[in-house]
Amino acid sequence: MPGGDGWVVSREKGKPLRTSSLVITVLIAALIAGTPTPAHAEQQFIVDCLFAHRAKDDPIVYPRQPGASHMHDFFGNKSTNAFSTYRSMLRGRTNCDLAGETAAYWAPTLVRGDGRIVTPRRIKIYYRSGLLPGRRTYPFPKNFRMIAGGVNTIGKYAGWNCDGTGLSRTARIDCSGRSPGHTYVRGEIIFPMCGKMRAGKIVTDSRNHRSHVVYGSHRTGCPRTHPIQLPAIKVNIRYGISNCVAARCRLVSDMMMGAKVPGGSLHADYWNTWHQRLLNRFVATKLN
Repeated sequence: MPGGDGWVVSREKGKPLRTSSLVITVLIAALIAGTPTPAHAEQQFIVDCLFAHRAKDDPIVYPRQPGASHMHDFFGNKSTNAFSTYRSMLRGRTNCDLAGETAAYWAPTLVRGDGRIVTPRRIKIYYRSGLLPGRRTYPFPKNFRMIAGGVNTIGKYAGWNCDGTGLSRTARIDCSGRSPGHTYVRGEIIFPMCGKMRAGKIVTDSRNHRSHVVYGSHRTGCPRTHPIQLPAIKVNIRYGISNCVAARCRLVSDMMMGAKVPGGSLHADYWNTWHQRLLNRFVATKLN
């Protein structure tokens, strides 16, 4: 699932965007009217978010247990912490370039061989239509949570590259000397896009935060066990480093997750705390 350009609210280079109420009013009016946009034909929409903060918290795996997790880098919703709730997240502010996109994304922290932290520059999130054309893509329901990536998916659904190159299983890659825009080490995670139904509703979570979603196939679509076609999310995390070979990069989660190579535990968490009406309209007009 390669990256690509699509519709996104722009920001000035190097400056976070502060979207005006007028822009949002026009945006929502366009969505209601079904106004075509460049990404409409590609059936995707893209959101850019900045690094928000760092903490040893994981509100999905360790809710109300501050410091119980390995270190994570958080993006998007600025309020995310161990004590976050769906309601508190809706009230939180976002550093994403779209007002109303108050969802949270987080991933394990990248460090150099000497332990110094590598701070991410940004995260780019691609929301794409499902596997089979003509099939309805359902929006994530409120409070939907999932985890993707890890040692069992590295090299296939998670990995490392230099903005467009093939996925590597290890974070120790060298992107220096490449063309502008391709010189930063990047972590990529693709989330499952097929969900379960229970009592007529899409299941929002599971005990391991993974089994309620699975990957489907572009040939056969979603399996019968998970028949609901959800948006296919891909996240690209661009780090503020070009040469992870020289820096001997690794993830803080590598040892505890049994990674066989540095960076082999790459994974990410997603928590749908969008303003739901806006997400529903984006899915309806961009992905369907």
